[in-house]
Amino acid sequence: MTARRLVLTHGEMAALVEFAEVTLPPGLIPEDTVPKAERQWSPGEEKALAVLARPVAAVRIETAVPGRVLRGLFGVAGSLGASLFTLAGETVELSLFNAADLGRELLRAVPEPEDGDSVPAALDPERPLRGTVDLADLEWPPRDSGLADRARAQTRGSVSALITGRHPDGGILAGQVAWLLTGSRWTGLRPVSAGNERVDTVRLEPVDRADFPSWVAPHLTAVLEAGRGPVR
Repeated sequence: MTARRLVLTHGEMAALVEFAEVTLPPGLIPEDTVPKAERQWSPGEEKALAVLARPVAAVRIETAVPGRVLRGLFGVAGSLGASLFTLAGETVELSLFNAADLGRELLRAVPEPEDGDSVPAALDPERPLRGTVDLADLEWPPRDSGLADRARAQTRGSVSALITGRHPDGGILAGQVAWLLTGSRWTGLRPVSAGNERVDTVRLEPVDRADFPSWVAPHLTAVLEAGRGPVR
């Protein structure tokens, strides 16, 4: 199946949600949006909304780069996948696609590093960021002047993905992927396991835009293998 895409105003999206009698996570359309639509909804649009409202696995993405801020929700259920993107001008894009195409669809939320504004030379050194840092050193105010300081100075944006699903025992399964836009390249933050649940250290490594689905895949696989019911 070729992906089906539909651009809707906030009012039309609110009307579709009301018509389908479902609830979506907050942040995709303003909470005070008044439902408004003068159209008949197609079965494909209802299916897309049903996948997003009751997915077996969900991926929430937030992207902030120069000239672009995007929030998106992806869901898979059975053989179907769906997504909902925020767009400019008080509109959203609703899509329905084959679940097997999720990786390709996820890339639509990760822009090419050179897209948007030009990169100041001072923020685009030849040497990529690579090495291990404490998470606290990436925060402000800075604690060191080494690799973490270089990362802070070069960061122009970020993309993060939260992958969720429900465990058969009723608990929530979750995983997270975080990348930084440093100069004109993406840098991945890979958690370094210390044998406990708390992660205090990450490894910075250069990545390509095409790598993003492979970073999401392990978390998604864990959710799909363990989850047998929808995320509520």
